[in-house]
Amino acid sequence: MIVVHNHLGGIEFTRSFFVSLIANTTTSCFGVSAMNASTPSERFAELVPFVGKLFDINKGVDVRIKNSKVCIGIHISVMYGVNVSAVVASIKNKLRYAVEEQTRLSVDKIDVYIDGLTN
Repeated sequence: MIVVHNHLGGIEFTRSFFVSLIANTTTSCFGVSAMNASTPSERFAELVPFVGKLFDINKGVDVRIKNSKVCIGIHISVMYGVNVSAVVASIKNKLRYAVEEQTRLSVDKIDVYIDGLTN
């Protein structure tokens, strides 16, 4: 849980809020076909059908907060034939805007890992 204090009090953000915000923003970008598992527990959840549905949208997102700055890492698959550098630049711009607009926290770093291509 992350707490941001201002002159009116404190605002608490949960990790699940950040993960769902980042996952939904990323999947709405052109050229992104899927979010990929990044941890062993997420990879295991993909193998078990009824557990895999629970992690479907939120897999592949890593969020860290350091000194009131957000560091983001995402694992994605992109569509075959798209300009990968343009897709990554679009994702970074959209994520930075969405996180800063929703939380008023500054984004320090965004790492995008391309794990695969799909048709």
